[in-house]
Amino acid sequence: MHPDKQYMHRALQLARLGQGKVSPNPMVGCVIVKDGVIIGEGWHQKYGEAHAEKNAIDSISDKNLLKGSIVYVNLEPCSHYGKTPPCSDLLITHQVGCVVVSNKDPNPLVDGGGIKKLREAGIEVIVGVLQEEGELLNKDFFYQMNKKRIEV
Repeated sequence: MHPDKQYMHRALQLARLGQGKVSPNPMVGCVIVKDGVIIGEGWHQKYGEAHAEKNAIDSISDKNLLKGSIVYVNLEPCSHYGKTPPCSDLLITHQVGCVVVSNKDPNPLVDGGGIKKLREAGIEVIVGVLQEEGELLNKDFFYQMNKKRIEV
């Protein structure tokens, strides 16, 4: 299995740990890799609390390892202030080298904004790794967003 798919598969496994606890938000998992080794993991654990990226970063004791790392997250990092600050800003602050995303976030408050913000900061962004699996995991969220049934 290609490493990007392997790490994204792990991010999807982590995301599932939030099942039943994060709605109406999506289930999101995050894996951070440096030099081929997982250095951090996290997931969105409870609605209104820290997102997967923040929890993964918080799991790393030496934050210097984040510079140039690869972040695997099954949903585009948020780019707006809500109950938490934007995850895209957090990744930019820590100077990660690349962000690999399964799915673009259909939430109109994000909808490509996180990807754009990361790219404008010089961070490589790859979108679509295990896209079908990501859509299946969060099918209810995608349905609700696409039908505009969730207030944002």
